[in-house]
Amino acid sequence: MKYRTVPLLASIFALAGCLATTPPIQNPNGQPVRFVSPVLGKSAMANARYVLIEKSIADGKYHVVSMSKSRQPITNARQERIAFTDDLTGFAPDFTDYSFQTYSDPGNYGQETVVMRCASVQQKTDNYSPCSSDFAGLFIPMGITKSYVAGQISYESRQAWENPATNKWRYVRSPMGALQQAGVFERLTELANAN
Repeated sequence: MKYRTVPLLASIFALAGCLATTPPIQNPNGQPVRFVSPVLGKSAMANARYVLIEKSIADGKYHVVSMSKSRQPITNARQERIAFTDDLTGFAPDFTDYSFQTYSDPGNYGQETVVMRCASVQQKTDNYSPCSSDFAGLFIPMGITKSYVAGQISYESRQAWENPATNKWRYVRSPMGALQQAGVFERLTELANAN
């Protein structure tokens, strides 16, 4: 009986290659750079660096508009602003308006999520917040999903949570993908020396 170990081993090595993690992003000093959720704190904002990116109409990808030590205004709905700490070890969207609270999900063992309730949605150029940013997601508690699957709430109740017009809760998503797409991490030395 012949064994086909070579194709099996090749498949295992290919799968292992797919599961390999990418190395962490590092600043010019070799320190890891990470997303700080949901925003940088006041002390971390001292001497912050700002990156203004914009999603292109032509290709739908983010591109750098500016890197600066001063906060640049958002001039259109395709732009987003991200703040980096002075030592470039942390980053988060640079919202000018936010009032976060912690939601404790009783249907999911008390899991806590930092969220913001959006009473009204304003233009990003007037009020940059989780209510107007592409880096915010619709918050649906896991307890709601579990209750729906268990038949404890109706389809209509579940739909109300999935509809952005009726569900006003938002959480902040990491802008890492947009920053990578714009090539910001390759330009951290330039950001460190920005005026």
